[in-house]
Amino acid sequence: MQERVRELEQNYHKYLIKKRIKALFLGIFLCFMLLGSYFLFCFYQSQNELFTKALEEKKGLEQRLELARTEQEKNKISKEKLEKELEFLKENGEKKNEENKIQITSISLDTILLKKAFYENPSYEKAVLMSKMYYENKAYKKAIFWALKANEMDKSSQESWFLFARAKEALGESEQAQRVMELWKEYYGFLEEEE
Repeated sequence: MQERVRELEQNYHKYLIKKRIKALFLGIFLCFMLLGSYFLFCFYQSQNELFTKALEEKKGLEQRLELARTEQEKNKISKEKLEKELEFLKENGEKKNEENKIQITSISLDTILLKKAFYENPSYEKAVLMSKMYYENKAYKKAIFWALKANEMDKSSQESWFLFARAKEALGESEQAQRVMELWKEYYGFLEEEE
C-alpha cells in the first residue's frame, strides 16, 4: 500500500510540475501576446502619425503650389504690362529735353521685373528707367549704378550722365558731379550742338 501511496505522490508531483510548466508557458505566451500587441499598437500609432504628417505635408505643398501658380500668373500679367510700358517708354524716351533737365515720370513698375527684363534683354532705356526709379525713391547709390549701366551702353547720351551727376549731388558729392558734367561737355557736348 505504501508503494501505491508513493506512486500516487509521484504522480501528484508530476501533475503539479506539469501544471506549473503549463502555467509558465501560458504566462510566457501571454507576455508575448501582450508585447506583440504593444509593438503592434506602437507600429500602428507611428504609421498613423506618419500618415497624418504626410497628409499635412501634402496639403502644405498643394497650398504652396497654388500660391506659386497665383504668383506666376501675377508675374505674367506684370511682365506683359511692363513690356507695354517699356515699348511706350522706348517710343517716347527718344525725345531729348532741350533745356538739359531730367524729366522724371512717375511710373509704378516692379523693380524686380524691370531688372529681370534688363538682364534678359539689356537696353539703354531700361537702365535709364531703373536709374530714374531709384533716384525718385532716394536710393541714390542704386541710381548711380544704373546710370553707369546705361552709360556703358551709350556713352554719348546726355540723360545717363545727368542722372549720375544728380545722384552724386544728392549724396553730397557735388565736386564729382560737376567734374562728370565737365567731362561730358568736353567729350560729347559738341555732338548735341552739331545735331
